Amino acid sequence: MRPAHAMIQVRDLDRAVAFYGEALGFAEIDRHHYEGATLVYLRGPNSGFEVELIAPDRWPFADRPEPGRTHLGFAVDDLDGERARLMRVGVAVEPVADHVADGAHQTRYFYFTDPEGNQIEFLEAKGRYATQKEETC
Repeated sequence: MRPAHAMIQVRDLDRAVAFYGEALGFAEIDRHHYEGATLVYLRGPNSGFEVELIAPDRWPFADRPEPGRTHLGFAVDDLDGERARLMRVGVAVEPVADHVADGAHQTRYFYFTDPEGNQIEFLEAKGRYATQKEETC
């Protein structure tokens, strides 16, 4: 089993596609309309993981998601560099914070939101979040 995608409901599909492209480097790989909604699949760089954006023809949800209820998390090699890059392109980012569990420093992270208010977390690729190298025989 491997992760395939995470689905996010959006009102403005083109704005969301542009945001995920600029902020995360995701590229549109498929788009289609079915009864009641338009769907776009975005794929991340160097990964098979996808974000599935769905724009319903009629918005049935609250104006904004509840902050802190859910988020997408991505491990990055240069946390401070990614934060600076996001700020340069106009994304409002929270300060970097430390994640400490059981008295041990686990990683550093920060949050930002997409245009719909969905939280996204970038965290340092260290400890259990470090890039795993394929073992060779």
